[in-house]
Amino acid sequence: MKIKLHPLVQKTKIELKKLDQKERINWEEQKKYNSQFLPISVEPKLRLRALRFMSNLIYLLEENGHSIQFYLNRCHIEMYGQLTEINLRQKYFRKRIKDASGYGTDTYEKSDKLEFQIGYHARKGWIDKKSKRLEDYLQVIYDYVEKDSKEWAEFRKRQRIKEEEDKIKQKLEEEQLALIAIENSKLEKLELDVRNHSKASEIRSYIKVFENKINKTDKLNNTKKQDYIEWVYKKADEIDPLT
Repeated sequence: MKIKLHPLVQKTKIELKKLDQKERINWEEQKKYNSQFLPISVEPKLRLRALRFMSNLIYLLEENGHSIQFYLNRCHIEMYGQLTEINLRQKYFRKRIKDASGYGTDTYEKSDKLEFQIGYHARKGWIDKKSKRLEDYLQVIYDYVEKDSKEWAEFRKRQRIKEEEDKIKQKLEEEQLALIAIENSKLEKLELDVRNHSKASEIRSYIKVFENKINKTDKLNNTKKQDYIEWVYKKADEIDPLT
């Protein structure tokens, strides 16, 4: 194990000494501490052990290419792109006390035991025991976090692959729908052109008959009727897609 404390642990040690001088820490001070220093919450008599444990943990992480990262005002172990929140505290044991009337209340008693925790909602922890100190769990803790981080990294990798596959599938479906829409539009245009051509042909047939009748019955030059005939031919040409 390393004897010299890791630089981050040294910084945390200095900051904790500063906080020891204060009777109360406000929210802003706590937020600042959480975002820059290691989460060590122990009495001064246990602090050296706690600092050495954290130092050895960080050195072990760095020797294997991993690190400590601060994210959202919380301290994490970073492995394979995954963040695992950590916390080192002095263990408190809950004790139920009953008064003279038999009414019970909960109190918390300090112990001299260190507890290392990982996770946020479903926390897992390792604690001093009679036969085994927290320091003896260092490799066990590392192996557990590594295994868990690898599993999450693989899971999220599969998620990303599936998301990319879903995007490609969605894009292909959208392209297929676009092609169908184009084909439907072309078909609608064709049907409209056929109807308009048929309509224009019927108009020409009608006006041809009208024109022949006028030529046979009306010997006088009727300007209005000639204008009408020309207008009808013009409209037929406007309707007919072939012209």
